[in-house]
Amino acid sequence: MSDKPNLDEVTSFDKSKLKKTETQEKNPLPPQTAIMHCAHPPFPALPSFHSLLLAV
Repeated sequence: MSDKPNLDEVTSFDKSKLKKTETQEKNPLPPQTAIMHCAHPPFPALPSFHSLLLAV
């Protein structure tokens, strides 16, 4: 077993025998406006420690 790979088949590969294919995106991302429209509002501010002491 050799540490170097055998590249004979890779170098002699004929790319012209490959078929042409057309790829399509299966799960396209929604537009940026839809993402912004559905975005959740930020979390409400937590009460400060000082306001918690005043409530007791």
